[in-house]
Amino acid sequence: MVRGRETAVVMTCPRSGDGRLTIVLAVGSLRLGGTEHQVVKLAVGLRDRGHDVHVIALRFGGPLRPALEAAGVPVRVFAYNGLRQRDDAGRLSPRGSLAHVSRLLAVWRYFRGLRPDVCHAFLFGCYTRVLPLAWAARVPVRVNGRRGATPPSPLGVRRKILDFLGSRASSLYVCNSRAGADELVRLERVPARRVVVISNGVDVPAAVADVERQPPRGIVVANLIHYKGHADLVDALAMLDGPPGVTLVGEGPERDALTRLVGLRRLTDTVRFTGAVPDARPLFLTHQFAVLPSHQEGLPNAVLEAMAAGLPVITTAVGGIPEIVTDGVTGLLVPPRDPRSLADMIELLAADPGLRVRLGTAARRAAEGFGVPRCAERHEAAYRAHRW
Repeated sequence: MVRGRETAVVMTCPRSGDGRLTIVLAVGSLRLGGTEHQVVKLAVGLRDRGHDVHVIALRFGGPLRPALEAAGVPVRVFAYNGLRQRDDAGRLSPRGSLAHVSRLLAVWRYFRGLRPDVCHAFLFGCYTRVLPLAWAARVPVRVNGRRGATPPSPLGVRRKILDFLGSRASSLYVCNSRAGADELVRLERVPARRVVVISNGVDVPAAVADVERQPPRGIVVANLIHYKGHADLVDALAMLDGPPGVTLVGEGPERDALTRLVGLRRLTDTVRFTGAVPDARPLFLTHQFAVLPSHQEGLPNAVLEAMAAGLPVITTAVGGIPEIVTDGVTGLLVPPRDPRSLADMIELLAADPGLRVRLGTAARRAAEGFGVPRCAERHEAAYRAHRW
C-alpha cells in the first residue's frame, strides 16, 4: 500500500442487507478475454444472490453471450464503434458518425427505461462512454471498474475529454488488486474513500491436476499479446537441455511472430499452439505446471484458475500477482523480461515432482479464498455501501 497517503479500502464487508438491486454490468464486448470472463462470473454470481442483473456490450457480442443467456442474464449489444466514422475512401463520414451518436443515445434511453440501481462499467473504452450516459440517466451508483494498470497519461484533447468524463461520472472505483488501487489513488488522485479492492472470482473445480505425472508439461493461458511475455518463455525454453513441453492457449496479434520464433529456436516439437478456447479450465487439469511471464498485469484470471486446479505456477512479480502468489509457497516468482530466471525455475519445477505437489496443494488451498460467491458478495456490499 502507498505509505504517507490515503490508501484504498480492501472490501471485506459481510453480506449487507436484503432487497433486490437492478444491476447493469457494461463491457466493450463478450469476446474471449480475462475481463469478459470475469463479467460473466460476476453476473451469474450476483443473479444467484437474487439480483436483477443485465449485461450490455457497447461494441460487440461474442462467444460468451450464450453462457449469460443460459444463466438467465439478459444481454444487449449496441454496436457502437466510435464517433469518427469514415467511408470506404477513408474520408470522414458525417452520416456514419451520426449513426454512432444515435447508438450512444440508445444506451442513455436504455438506462432511462430500465432505471437500474447500479451501472458497473469495465475498462477505459467502456467506462469513459457508458458511465457519463448512466450519470445523465440518473443511475445512483456508477462504478468504474479497473482491471490492471492505470491507462497511460492522456494524449491530445480527445483523450483528456474522455478521461474527464469517465472520472466525473464515477461514484465508485473497484480495482481487482491493491497495486492497481494504490496507483489509482497516487497517480489519478482519486479519493481513497471512493476506491474499493475486490479480487477476481474463480471457480474451484472438484478435480485437481495430476502434477506428479511424468514427463511434465506446462501451460500458458494468455492472449498472444506482446506484454504477456510469450517470447521470453520461448527464449527460456531454448536455454534448457531437453525442455519440457508447453501448451500456449490463446490467440492474438503476436501469433505469427511467435510461430517464427519457435521455429528459429528449434522448439516446434516442444511448444504447441491451441488458439483461443471458450473455457481453458479443463486444460489446466491435463498439465503439471502453469506459466505466465507477463511484463505487466492486474490480477490475472489465468493464475487463479491454474491455482484452483492445483497447479504450481511460475509467474512474474508484477501488478497484483504477488498478492495471490507467495514465492516458494504457492508458486515461483521471477522478474519480468528475464528469460534466464524463467528457465531456471522451469528446470527446477520440471525436475521435481515433490515440489510440484507441495506448491500445487498450497496454491489450491489459497485459491479457495477467491471463490465466485465471495466475489459477488463483496461487490453487492460495495454497491450498497455507496448507494445514494
